[in-house]
Amino acid sequence: MSDDDAEEQEYFASEEEEPVAFWDKVKHWTRQEHDGQWLSIAVFIGIAVLGAALITQAQVIPGYKLNPVLDDYSLIDIAWNEDGTQALAIVDGASGYSIIKLEGNKETIIINKSANSLERTDSGWLVVGDDGWIAACNDPCSKASDLATKTLSGWGDSTDGQSIMDVVSDDGTSGILLISDDNGQATVRHYNADTISEAATPLQMGMKLDSLTELPGGEFIAVGSLTTSFPSWSDGDKNPASPPTRGLIVAVDMVQKNQSTNMDMIIVHIGENGKFHSVLPDSSGEGIAIVAGTSGAVRVDSLVSVSTVDGVPGSTSAVADDYGTIWFAGNLDTQRVGILEDGESEGETVEVPQGANFDSVLAVQAGDEVHFHGKSSGERATLDPAIRDSVQSLSVLSDMIFLFIGSTMLLTMAFKLYDNWHLGGW
Repeated sequence: MSDDDAEEQEYFASEEEEPVAFWDKVKHWTRQEHDGQWLSIAVFIGIAVLGAALITQAQVIPGYKLNPVLDDYSLIDIAWNEDGTQALAIVDGASGYSIIKLEGNKETIIINKSANSLERTDSGWLVVGDDGWIAACNDPCSKASDLATKTLSGWGDSTDGQSIMDVVSDDGTSGILLISDDNGQATVRHYNADTISEAATPLQMGMKLDSLTELPGGEFIAVGSLTTSFPSWSDGDKNPASPPTRGLIVAVDMVQKNQSTNMDMIIVHIGENGKFHSVLPDSSGEGIAIVAGTSGAVRVDSLVSVSTVDGVPGSTSAVADDYGTIWFAGNLDTQRVGILEDGESEGETVEVPQGANFDSVLAVQAGDEVHFHGKSSGERATLDPAIRDSVQSLSVLSDMIFLFIGSTMLLTMAFKLYDNWHLGGW
């Protein structure tokens, strides 16, 4: 038996006669050159393994979950009120298109009617559709009689074939309509009260615009795609029966002149293969807008020049949360989403805790949350960005654990130094 073993046996045998204080045990086990020094090594290795596991798991975004909704319908569009408690939705079900009200788990059919898009306004919702149809539904918008169709003068001979694809309006009284006219060409018109302006000169055939967005600075940008006639050598799909598409960004200009409003559209950018689908405010200070598309994202600055946003993956939907962070989603089965943090100029791809067997085709803000919807019934994933900064986040929790363990190790080392000094080890 070694001298250290004999000392240890003698030390702990005294416990039966007189209890040994906890810190006296720590002091004994951490004594320099003690045979129990293996304990320190084991603790160090355990902490290293735990730390590595926490660091890996902390990279998974918390607050994300599959949360099905509208099990009997395919979602066309949805817009929530400011606190995320009520929404109006355009859906396609067994009996055709309907406009329904969502409140918690309650679904109420407002009217069975085809529509293309929704917009939340200060007083309720705007709904737009084919043949120049535009209607307002003021809060609480709970029945068909709450839906009031707007009659606008200035359309010309007829509204037939005038499909309103999107609308931008703050108060519901005035705004801009994105229209596919009776020739299938994209144009815009401004409306105010019960009158509507002349249409802007339509874009060329093959240029399709799907959505229109107003930025915080008052700029209007529409996005969509351009169908090209002949594939280039750089295009992946060279099948003439399936002509390739390229992303399209268009600036919409509104000029007041002689008490009338003139609308104009300016092509800003034609991108690579795919399409652009979402326009979000740029919080980096380097531009006015981030435009998301299936091939990645670009930044548009105040001079209407365009540059690529590094690190952002291709996506089929995108949305900004209350904190200014932009989320980019595509095939959710990969358990990956793109993220562009508030104030950052470059994005990254992060992991979510579970996959979903659908592509996100629509992303919306719902109160504090962001929602990713698929094409088919029930397909929805929800994300609460606030959890990222709470103790429910493994990232925050691991920081706290690291701080606790680090402080404990520093105190232990200080105690050991004091102990060696006190025992005359120096």
